[in-house]
Amino acid sequence: MTKKVVYQTLEDRENPDYIESDGPFPCKRLNAWLGEGFYFWDTFIENAHWWGSEGANYNDGYVICKSECDFTDEKCFDLVGNTEHILEFAKAIKLMKEKGLYNDQTTVARIIYHLKDVLKMFNYEASRVYGVKSKLLNSKFSACINFLPSKPQYLDILPAIQICFYKKKSLNLRNYKIVFPDEYIDGYGI
Repeated sequence: MTKKVVYQTLEDRENPDYIESDGPFPCKRLNAWLGEGFYFWDTFIENAHWWGSEGANYNDGYVICKSECDFTDEKCFDLVGNTEHILEFAKAIKLMKEKGLYNDQTTVARIIYHLKDVLKMFNYEASRVYGVKSKLLNSKFSACINFLPSKPQYLDILPAIQICFYKKKSLNLRNYKIVFPDEYIDGYGI
């Protein structure tokens, strides 16, 4: 088990007390990448800032909350760092293709739904993914280093890794506190 720090970005509605007392908050977007759940950025607060200013583009500002969780491969479907989980995902795609349930419009969320609700083969509390090409390479929040100057391959040292917690307390999600903007932090201005 590894203790992880994660960050949730929210639209600023000038309600910091409500955020800290009732958070975290589920994603309400119909196109949520991993289905219904509580979305957080893994480890890198820069990705939470990117989402607030460029990704979701919250015009009235944004709030970032920090939390902690107990990360284990047994409880998180890790499509970033666990090759066995990636193989399991690939097998689900193959099975869906064989049954005519897969086409070029099939999404990651749809495959996870199939594993969870159709095949009943998904006993995880969360999923973890790296959204390749989420950020523009010229974004001030990108940090890509080329392997060779004349080649397109690069190492992303701020990868856009998200964790979707399927329940509010999945992976022992805890200590939900605002860390941005400064004026919402307890003790600011004292």
